[in-house]
Amino acid sequence: LERICLAAVPLPLPRPKTLESCKMFRRCLLLLVSLNFSAALEPRSDHAKGCRNTVQGKKFLADDKGFVCTLENLDWTTGCCKTGLSEDAPFSCRTCDAASNCCDTFEYCVSCCISPTNSQELHAAMTAASGMKSFQQAVKENDSFEFCRQACRTSSKSTIHGNAYSSPNKYCTAPVRLPRKLPDDATVVAGQQGLACSAVCENTGKVCSPEFLASVNNCDLLKKHFPCSSCESNFGYDQPAYVGNSANKEQFGKCLYNSKESFLSCAGAHADTQRLCVCRPKQR
Repeated sequence: LERICLAAVPLPLPRPKTLESCKMFRRCLLLLVSLNFSAALEPRSDHAKGCRNTVQGKKFLADDKGFVCTLENLDWTTGCCKTGLSEDAPFSCRTCDAASNCCDTFEYCVSCCISPTNSQELHAAMTAASGMKSFQQAVKENDSFEFCRQACRTSSKSTIHGNAYSSPNKYCTAPVRLPRKLPDDATVVAGQQGLACSAVCENTGKVCSPEFLASVNNCDLLKKHFPCSSCESNFGYDQPAYVGNSANKEQFGKCLYNSKESFLSCAGAHADTQRLCVCRPKQR
């Protein structure tokens, strides 16, 4: 393999002298070989024995059959992970958080996203993203793999303040926060004016659950907990919320639901608003 690659590539490549440089040299050769099989990385979706895969991973790739493998264990002629040499069973969610459906590894996010056990949430995610330009083609063609590959790259669920990651699990199986059924131990609490949900929940001996804020981000629940004069779309780290400060004559009495999923946060607070929070018991 080394002789073939060196003969095919006009650039002089130094011969490795240490174990570490040997590993880097081997990876370099594999990448060079991949250039000759670029078509195999993206075979047609109707190719009976071929796979599409995530292509760009530095260490892993995920194929459309749900397998995750290292670059060395990819079958370059089909684009599939080699049988028996994948890192886990197909559709693995090994590096993913079940509560948020976000993962710390892109390839495992894709594998988990296309899992048959995730079909209900995947359908909800595709429906929610159908109006987003970058997802329209995948949604139209009901292409789960392409949708998941795109979703795991672009989710707003994993960011705060626009460009900072909220946790190491920055690859999420849905590009937007999806309303989820509240667990039995969750309590919806109308907060005191000016307090963040983290403080509201702490006052009840519980903790705020950011992954479930999307479930209360609607007018029905706001009206159930506050005397809303009206309910309208807005955005801010303190929302969903009720404007309870009568000094704010323009907004007083309004309930505001958050139009930007990336702004849903336990930490946000505003002097004029009362947060609607989701609190759960502290984990021991």
